[in-house]
Amino acid sequence: MNHSQYHEQRLRVAINRRTNAEQGSVNNRIPPEFVSCSEDGMKCTVRYRLKPEMRNPMGWLHGGVTSAMMDMGMGLLVYYNADFHLCPTATMTVNYIRPGRIGGNLIVESEITFRGRKLFHASARGWMEDTPDKLVCTATATYAVTPKADAAHAENKRLREQAAKEGRVPATSEKKFSS
Repeated sequence: MNHSQYHEQRLRVAINRRTNAEQGSVNNRIPPEFVSCSEDGMKCTVRYRLKPEMRNPMGWLHGGVTSAMMDMGMGLLVYYNADFHLCPTATMTVNYIRPGRIGGNLIVESEITFRGRKLFHASARGWMEDTPDKLVCTATATYAVTPKADAAHAENKRLREQAAKEGRVPATSEKKFSS
């Protein structure tokens, strides 16, 4: 297995974990599809299918959904590079360049631009799959690596498992990846 295949396999695990961690969450309702990654795992490209419920009153992709897609694209790459530790978004700037077309696919290419012990910086570019030369949006963000986020994740997992045992919610499975 070469480096790219290794990172692809682990990034697919990261996407699966984040989109299936909480049924009904934003990550679950707007799931990214893996497209590609760089040889070093510091860049990842995902695809989002733009559905009618994602439109704004003018019929284009809603700005809030666009922002969520950019945040998820960068965030899952940070999550992966932070050894699957949760890293909340500390700051994010989104630049809207042109509208996203409902019924098409938005491609989001994210890249880690700084990797520290407690902070990650990332950037992303988004375009419609059928017009890769025309950007829809760009974004930059800072993500905080915090032990509290991991503790909150563990507590949420415990509560979900308890609710599943009691039959209040369906059980979710988080597959463990062994390196």
